[in-house]
Amino acid sequence: MKLYTQVILLAVTLFSVTAVPRTGLETALFRMVLGGEVEPRALTPAAQSCANNYLNATQKNGDILANSTNACEEAANRTKVAYVQSSNTTVNQIRAQLLALEQNLQLCRNETDSARFLNCTVSTFDRNLQLLDTSNSQAYTTQTQFNSNETQVSAARTNCISAAVSEAKVQSIQIANDFDACLAKIPAQREMLQLEQQPQPFLPAQIPKEQVPEKHQQELEDLTN
Repeated sequence: MKLYTQVILLAVTLFSVTAVPRTGLETALFRMVLGGEVEPRALTPAAQSCANNYLNATQKNGDILANSTNACEEAANRTKVAYVQSSNTTVNQIRAQLLALEQNLQLCRNETDSARFLNCTVSTFDRNLQLLDTSNSQAYTTQTQFNSNETQVSAARTNCISAAVSEAKVQSIQIANDFDACLAKIPAQREMLQLEQQPQPFLPAQIPKEQVPEKHQQELEDLTN
């Protein structure tokens, strides 16, 4: 079961890689992040943040998928156990009937007197035939139901795991798209940061004329011209 889950996780991971179109540097960065080849000093802080978000979301998605598939396996096993217990009830009944049949036959075989032997055989024939017929019918029905139950358990397990994998694929695509969008924002963020860090031109304070004494008005206009 663990191997089966690991195969599913690998398949979903590969699907998420191929589901997102990338070019150039983004493709290389995406593969480095996925392969764990990225060292902190190899990325800018912004790109490292994108990579960390991607790895954390991918790990969480993988954990959810593993838990979901485990839940599918556990549910299938519980159903199988319930079916087996139900079948065992009928099997035990068949065993009891065959034991009664054997006892009847043994009782007749123990008769050494020919007359009493024949009388025993005739008197228990109908009962023995009924036990044999009933046991045979129950065994056939139980065997058919057992095979049907196996099919149902297998189908339920497959459908459950398929639903979990489908959801994981959707989440993988969203995670990869978020990674792509995060990388796409980096140039704009870098440009905005550069603009904020540029020195601002000096602009002399504008003082309302009515607040300046008349004798200094001419001096202020000379300084600003």
